[in-house]
Amino acid sequence: MEITLKHLTKAFPGDAKKNMPDTIAVNDLNIQVKDGELIGLLGPSGCGKSTTLYMIAGLKQPTDGEIWFGDEEVTHLSPEKRGIGLVFQNYALYPHLTVYDNVAFPLTNLKVLTEEKCHKLIAVRHKRELLSHAEEIVDIIKHALYKNKISKELAIQKLIAKFKTITSIASYLFKLKLHTAKDLQATVDKEIESLNAQEQKILDSLAKKNKKVDEEGFLLDENGQRIQVKRTLRKDEIDALVQEASRLVMISEYLARKPSELSGGQQQRVAIARALVKKPKVLLLDEPLSNLDARLRIQTREEIRRIQQETKITTVFVTHDQDEAMSICDDIVVMKDGVEMQKDHPQAMYDNPKNLFVAKFLGVPPINVFEGKIKDHKVYLGTECILESEKLTEDKDIYVAIRPEGFLPANGKNVFTINVKEIITQGRDKSLIAEHGSMTGEQVKVIIDSDVKVDVGPFALSLRLNKVFLFDHESEERIEF
Repeated sequence: MEITLKHLTKAFPGDAKKNMPDTIAVNDLNIQVKDGELIGLLGPSGCGKSTTLYMIAGLKQPTDGEIWFGDEEVTHLSPEKRGIGLVFQNYALYPHLTVYDNVAFPLTNLKVLTEEKCHKLIAVRHKRELLSHAEEIVDIIKHALYKNKISKELAIQKLIAKFKTITSIASYLFKLKLHTAKDLQATVDKEIESLNAQEQKILDSLAKKNKKVDEEGFLLDENGQRIQVKRTLRKDEIDALVQEASRLVMISEYLARKPSELSGGQQQRVAIARALVKKPKVLLLDEPLSNLDARLRIQTREEIRRIQQETKITTVFVTHDQDEAMSICDDIVVMKDGVEMQKDHPQAMYDNPKNLFVAKFLGVPPINVFEGKIKDHKVYLGTECILESEKLTEDKDIYVAIRPEGFLPANGKNVFTINVKEIITQGRDKSLIAEHGSMTGEQVKVIIDSDVKVDVGPFALSLRLNKVFLFDHESEERIEF
């Protein structure tokens, strides 16, 4: 599902009596999210990224602009009519419900337009098909052990996972007691005979009512077309959806537990399963990893990416953590004060920031920013000329930004001298903490090869020009050279 935001604006009214002006949280935002893409809304607190997400979800109404899902404008549709799945920062799980019931909750009383089936007929045929795997069923049950005894609950769980079936069918397989049968094939043959009789009885009953079904068990009208009905979901249908979502996020073994018995990462997966269980057109994630520790954040963000790629669902991911956004997103949008600063592929944005804000926001360690000058087609930091280009036609003050990895041992070109205060060797790299009179921050941070010999004090370096960016001192927009 493609998402298009057209001139989207959100203003929160001020208070004239207290001389408080309106707050513009999102200002004329124009974004297109491709079908099946994972896009990150990235920026500092208060930049408008969560407000944008809530407007896409329908939880906040825009002051101006339009929101489109594909060819349908949804600007004024209620959240439940938009076909979205939403995962909040705090998970919002019901503590008194099991994981299963938490995931199933959105399906309760949900009315769907669906093709009507003969569920009894489909179940009988599914049971018969599964019995062709009788030996495998026996093996699964015999190995479903808890304290050296076969566990019914564990066996049912394993049967569901193996055959991608539902709880009632797995329970039926266990109750057949194939694992205790003296003659397995004879027991299976007898059960298949019973299922054949049940199928015929169902078909005879449908014929008496002048009802027809196709090979897949769907009911047909007089023209041979599948019948459409709007109804609530059956218990087995809900179970099938819960089992499918649980398999996808790998929480099947936790379905009987309460949220308090799970880790933070497991709770987050439950929240994602609950968002996916309705098979939404769009998945919206609001700072979903902020409550997890560093290790779990990395693990869970990888899970989010895997799930998104498996489902091909269009996903909007809000975060203030650049590492999260750059590691899993197809595109990212960097925002500041409700305005889009740049939209691009993560690595392309890192390599080619449009403005100083984006250059400073992306990168760990952060980019080094210096006060510089353009004079006679040359760029100076202090008295040193660090580069020259005929494209630099206007003499003026500028900002010069250099990535920490943008330095080389001095080779006679683009020389730049720093005053090294501290040297930290980290495996293959050395980190230099240094000073420079033109630096806008407190320290210059340099990353060079650990083989380079460095001493505390003045140290000359050359620059990798593809890691050097120039920005206008007034507008902070990029200057090409």
